Amino acid sequence: MNGQLLARSALVRLWRYKSRSFFTGLAIALGVVSTVTLLTLEGRVRERFRLFLEDAYPADGIVLFAGSGPMGGPGRRNLRLEDVETIAAETGLDEWDPLVMVGFRDVRGDGAAQRVSIVGGSHRAPHVRRRGAVEGAYFDAADVASAARVALLGTTAAGKLFPGRSPVGERVFVDNLAFEVAGVLEPRGADPHGGDRDDVIVVPYTTLQSTLSRSTALSGVMFRVADRTRVEALAREMTSIVRAEHGIAAGQPDDFSVFTSASMQAMFRHSFRTVQLFGPLLSATLFLIAALVVLTLGQLGVKARRREIGLRRAVGARGRDIETQLVIETLALSTLAALAGLLLAQTAFVVLGPLAERKFGLGELTASPTAAILALLGAWIAGLAGGVWPARRAARLDPIAALR
Repeated sequence: MNGQLLARSALVRLWRYKSRSFFTGLAIALGVVSTVTLLTLEGRVRERFRLFLEDAYPADGIVLFAGSGPMGGPGRRNLRLEDVETIAAETGLDEWDPLVMVGFRDVRGDGAAQRVSIVGGSHRAPHVRRRGAVEGAYFDAADVASAARVALLGTTAAGKLFPGRSPVGERVFVDNLAFEVAGVLEPRGADPHGGDRDDVIVVPYTTLQSTLSRSTALSGVMFRVADRTRVEALAREMTSIVRAEHGIAAGQPDDFSVFTSASMQAMFRHSFRTVQLFGPLLSATLFLIAALVVLTLGQLGVKARRREIGLRRAVGARGRDIETQLVIETLALSTLAALAGLLLAQTAFVVLGPLAERKFGLGELTASPTAAILALLGAWIAGLAGGVWPARRAARLDPIAALR
């Protein structure tokens, strides 16, 4: 039997046994959808985290936090301005920007109060943290020195508090304290955890210390290093300085945290190992289940087609022709199911893409070529793994016994 006739015959029989073909294809399609979705999302999330870390922990920066960091709970908040000044004097790092965080507070603009994150910084933030104002102007050194009640709004906060108009020159009330809006911050979008980095108000850290926090403690500070090759050495030196300033004895844990781009990237790679293992493992499990479904339904199919197979053998078809046809049927069904799975995955990306962009800043979602190729290979392997044994069993049927 020639190849063209085999292919046509395979397609005819797939259509004839529609129910069996549907359930076999469904198992493979689910494996494809899961593989494409997991690999695409894993790649996008990994890239999103990488960009976030490059922004929050730049290669020429060192970030010092009180306690265990911004995600580690309250901890001991005993980081002082004197610590920062000592570090600057002993290391020569004179480009730094402090951070004071007081969490979300009630803020009023044009209408009802909104919950907005309030943080304090200095006039050095546009240079050190690389986030300036896109409208209006950043507050200056005089504002910091005088603890002026001026504020910069993130784009989300500006839209919530002053919908449809510019907030520059207006007043906002944070816990009933009036602040004049000096400008609007450059947009940053969502962080990898879904937090909106533009739903924020930045004021001079001195103002925050004297009003809302009622404390001279700092939450953290970022240093900018002129020579990137010295970042790790300066981070170690900084650790020694702060330990000495805080009177921490040898063998005792730090009451602060020091992060660099290299250390954060290492933590990121370690954290993602589980995700990188989970995705392929889940995909392999689903394709294994698909192979078992193909095997089970294939054996039932051979049993249901015994008379057909026996008749074909009786009129001259070779066992190899029977085996080849059944394998082609399985591969054809696997290919069609894989294409359907790719279409379903892309449809899901189109439907859920805006939500993923809004919540997690993942951008436009589309199946990556690598994920599509791996899913197609997985579908073929599952089809062959489950389809070869029933095909060989059919090829070995005795035509006389099959016709009885």
